[in-house]
Amino acid sequence: MQPLVLPGAAEPGTRLRACLDRAVTVAQADGAAEVGTHYLLEGLLAEGVGAATLERLGVTSNAIRDSAHRLFGPPGPPRDDVPPVSAEATCALDAATQRALVASPDSPSPEVRTEHLLIVLALDAGGRARRVLNDLGTDIAAIKQQLDCYVTGTPRRRASRWKRAVATTGRVCSFCGRSEKVAGRLVAGPGVHICGGCVALAQQILQREGAPETAS
Repeated sequence: MQPLVLPGAAEPGTRLRACLDRAVTVAQADGAAEVGTHYLLEGLLAEGVGAATLERLGVTSNAIRDSAHRLFGPPGPPRDDVPPVSAEATCALDAATQRALVASPDSPSPEVRTEHLLIVLALDAGGRARRVLNDLGTDIAAIKQQLDCYVTGTPRRRASRWKRAVATTGRVCSFCGRSEKVAGRLVAGPGVHICGGCVALAQQILQREGAPETAS
């Protein structure tokens, strides 16, 4: 199978690559003329932060597939070749790459992850993926809220000297960067802190990947 190629010098992370491969497989099984954004959405359920976020909101592969067939027509005969990527999906992948560039401005080849693609698909109000999410009654604001600690769409504005001084005196989550006032109580470790939201999402990812649970 020929993998989907991201634009520019960006490289898909291992989990995103698995998701893109799954999107192509689903599109082939549907006999689709193109790999559209609704296939990218279903592909994101393969693994990673995107999968954990969608599962937390009750979005499943079967639900996405049923909605897509209802909205865009029934599937056709399966195809053996790889269908081309739709213009809409290409734009989504490009936007995900741009988000990765913003998050890692000093990297010559930033890693594009599942959360970058999911936030793009969820926020594109006219896209096929978003239409499926709307059809399923998915809370788009909840997707954005859950991914905000992993993806930032715009660089942070520089605070005044007084605000920076105040910020440095408070504790922040070492993983998402949110302050204790915003994220809630932080659990302290050797030189690090973590918020409840990051703990919960990490547990979901570990459970999905079949990691052994640690003894309590």
